Amino acid sequence: MRTRLLVILFYSIGWLTTAFAQEWSGIPIAPDAGNGKQWELQTVPSDDFNYTFNETTQRTNFGSNKWYNFYHNQWDGPGTTYWQHNHVSVDGDNLVLRSSRNPSTAKMGVPGVNAGCITSNTKVKYPVFVEASVSVADIALASDVWLLSPDDTQEIDIIECYGGAGSGNEFFSQFIHLSHHSFIRNPFTDYQPRDYNSWWAKDGVSSWGTYCWNNGSRKYVRIGVNWISPTHFEYYIDGELVRVLYDKAFATKKGSTWYYTYPTMANGNLVFDGGYQAVVNHASSSNYNFQMLQSASNASSVSVIDPYNFQGGNGFTKELDIIINVESQDWHVADDRTPSDADLSNPAKNTMKVDWIRVYKPVAQEENTSSSITIEAEDFIESSGTFNDGHVPYGVNSTGFGINWVNREDWADYTFYVTQAGEYAFSYTIATPMANAQIELVIDGQGVSQDNVPNTGDWNAYTTLQAYGKKTLSVGQHTLRVFASGSNDWQWNLDKVVLNSTNGSARKAQEMHLKTLKIVPNPASDHCQIIGLPIIDHVQVYNALGAKVNIPVNGNVLNLKGLKEGMYWVEVNSGHDRVVERLLIQ
Repeated sequence: MRTRLLVILFYSIGWLTTAFAQEWSGIPIAPDAGNGKQWELQTVPSDDFNYTFNETTQRTNFGSNKWYNFYHNQWDGPGTTYWQHNHVSVDGDNLVLRSSRNPSTAKMGVPGVNAGCITSNTKVKYPVFVEASVSVADIALASDVWLLSPDDTQEIDIIECYGGAGSGNEFFSQFIHLSHHSFIRNPFTDYQPRDYNSWWAKDGVSSWGTYCWNNGSRKYVRIGVNWISPTHFEYYIDGELVRVLYDKAFATKKGSTWYYTYPTMANGNLVFDGGYQAVVNHASSSNYNFQMLQSASNASSVSVIDPYNFQGGNGFTKELDIIINVESQDWHVADDRTPSDADLSNPAKNTMKVDWIRVYKPVAQEENTSSSITIEAEDFIESSGTFNDGHVPYGVNSTGFGINWVNREDWADYTFYVTQAGEYAFSYTIATPMANAQIELVIDGQGVSQDNVPNTGDWNAYTTLQAYGKKTLSVGQHTLRVFASGSNDWQWNLDKVVLNSTNGSARKAQEMHLKTLKIVPNPASDHCQIIGLPIIDHVQVYNALGAKVNIPVNGNVLNLKGLKEGMYWVEVNSGHDRVVERLLIQ
């Protein structure tokens, strides 16, 4: 009897698109999609930057046509900024935007700053959630991820952070400004919230540049904006809701308290107090309360989105480009907060990095149906699956595939890949004809179940056991150890293990065309082809440990020369979906 280990993973309906091997896989989407809605990944504007793009002196599209390496019009930057094509690169894991000295004094009469800037080829519009993982530059420059309309009148800042080093910059470098801008262009007039609560600080962080540089081991802050409607924005930092703008009021979390405030106007102008936009404290609470925010809005007469009515009372309604850049802003330069030549020439300080950016839209919730991943016997790990008493298991052939029985206190290891993070319960089917014994399942070194297995005396008399153990699994590769415990020598035959999501929901099956995907030949040696898909947007290969493997890919043909024998995973992006197939290289 050929032994097979079957692992079935059921997906949560909260994620419509498979997130296998993406940088953000396993990181929940913090905001709620809405009643009867679920989040759908927008693959075209989303990017994990797991590829290489070298600096170039020309305007160039990159990232499978997701981006180009300049601002969204011909303007080359604010203050003393000079955005340059050749200050943009992707290093295989991060978008890298660097800065350097520009000797020109044409802007503001002082030497300028060259810097990197990119713009998306795809626009976004509410309702939408945009989140990025960012490591700001450790320098007296702004590191920004923002959304901007093509006519430069509506702007939502996802992160605006002023780095670290620089005389007089210490105060600003400890904050992230949670902001947006409403403009008119002629004469140029700009509104942005400037209340004290719009400047967000993290306990223990005195300089975001120093924090992110982290002595050379870069740290990242995850920040996102849920643009719910023209007059409703939510800001999230590291998955935590920290600020909400709704119609005519603000809600901001400071420490452990939520404050509900609204602005006032006098003689047609916003009132300022000590350089900050003055607000009325309406209420406070220990947990965010939208009804309390609505109450504050009802008490106010001033829009927090567009108080000067630059957008005709409509709020933010336009499609917006995604822009990521470093810049030297005029108000910093005017106050002599500008980087030194030494800082600008120091790669440890002068680079902003973005690990990933993801974009989700709320869509109607799909009906629950199941999808599965099957792990065959070749997922047995021969090297680490050697039994501790030196016993050679029956059924293991020269390639190390297949296992039928063990002695007491022996084990065998298998690998499987989880594509949806969550809690799973375990069940398995087993036959043991020789003796009463116990079987234990261990995942990633932690026992998850242990059951007595009765002596049936018949290989065909299977016993199905529902494991009592549960385990929360992250996205990625895991090891399952089947451990034969007890006091007696015994034989067994493990037929399958099933991992069931404990939330009772499942992911709708992927698009029908994904079901036609095949890799041929498989097993392969030098080359293989992906067939059955009308469109292939991107291909990424991972080894058995889940590490990315860079190989030449020409359309649907994968060049496998130089890869070691063993098991690999091939991730294929097609349209709005991703699918993963196992590839064996011999």
